[in-house]
Amino acid sequence: MENKNENLYDIFKKYSYSQLQKLFKEAKTKDEQDFYMALSNIVLQKQQSKVIGK
Repeated sequence: MENKNENLYDIFKKYSYSQLQKLFKEAKTKDEQDFYMALSNIVLQKQQSKVIGK
């Protein structure tokens, strides 16, 4: 069961970069595109942090 305190941002943070890129391509509005692009950037930054931290 999903955590009731989990918000939309928390849910989308679990998506992979490729999943977010697919959603970006399917987005119908600029706001949707901006949302998916921002999350994609966060995912990439997290991946870079893991690599740099090693």
